[in-house]
Amino acid sequence: MNLRDISQKLETELSKLFEELWSGIAAREDSRAFGAMIEHRIKQNWEAICSRCGWSSVDLPGRRTIFDFGFTVEERIVGIDVKTKDLDTTKYSDGGICAVGNLLKFLANDRGQFIIAEFGHNQSTANSDTRDLEYIRVAPFTALPVNAYRIENLGTGQVRLNYTINQVWDEIEWERDITKFYDYFTDLAIKHYQRVGRDALRRLESIEAFRKSGYAKFQFIR
Repeated sequence: MNLRDISQKLETELSKLFEELWSGIAAREDSRAFGAMIEHRIKQNWEAICSRCGWSSVDLPGRRTIFDFGFTVEERIVGIDVKTKDLDTTKYSDGGICAVGNLLKFLANDRGQFIIAEFGHNQSTANSDTRDLEYIRVAPFTALPVNAYRIENLGTGQVRLNYTINQVWDEIEWERDITKFYDYFTDLAIKHYQRVGRDALRRLESIEAFRKSGYAKFQFIR
């Protein structure tokens, strides 16, 4: 399975599907509504896209699945996570992907491939009631540069991206194999959980000290 070819095919199909948005035709001033519109149109055209590319579409995933759209090729499942990025620098974007465990289960247990389709958009300079599509980038999650990944202490660990796909486009390792990704990612995860464990132990000690003081004063031990 050549993930670069798959990514290029999908990027071409999506560029055609949203051709009119390059000039800000769609009246979608709210970025959240714009993102919902992107996903809805892909959903409406997903079967046709897969057919043209020679892929077999899979049923739309449920809430716990890490991807928005999927297909099978060479008896392997490929999940597509659609990201819409408001390029207004004053708008917050956390780069959230999924839980650590869910990512590894999909990649290792299901033998899946995980691809990010990123849509960068801005408020149109010609009309404040429209948004312009600035770029579409499609790339395998497992091929991104190492400094793009981070894990935050949410739930059992939440995978985030430090940069947009567009920002790291020239650093993508298209030929990276999955074992090399696992080497990088598990090292990041181990360091994260070691740090979380140390933090949890200090909080435990703080609670114990609070009890011993007769509940006189509480503070977290740093």
